[in-house]
Amino acid sequence: MLAARLSPSCHSAYSSPDAAFIDTAQLSSKGQLVIPKAVRDQARVVAGAQFSVRYVDGEIRLRPLQRPQATSLDEVAGCLARPTRRPLTEAQTQAAIRTRLKARHAP
Repeated sequence: MLAARLSPSCHSAYSSPDAAFIDTAQLSSKGQLVIPKAVRDQARVVAGAQFSVRYVDGEIRLRPLQRPQATSLDEVAGCLARPTRRPLTEAQTQAAIRTRLKARHAP
């Protein structure tokens, strides 16, 4: 979670790359706030990233929203398979489809 405290200046103070960032940023007249590049890099957020914004105990808290990761067919193939279930034959599959279509289009 990124927490921003608004102040009139924009500077950063870091003790090491792994240390928690202590940054200040200035709020523009349009309500825009620039997250310092070092913080963006550490949080792995890029332009266009969306955040939830909350005001809690005197702090404005920004939390990057997770975007769903793209997956390929190979990554999800078989995810619905049940190990104890025997596969249907082609004839059984066609019969099941016919039954469902008849039920769907029945008056």
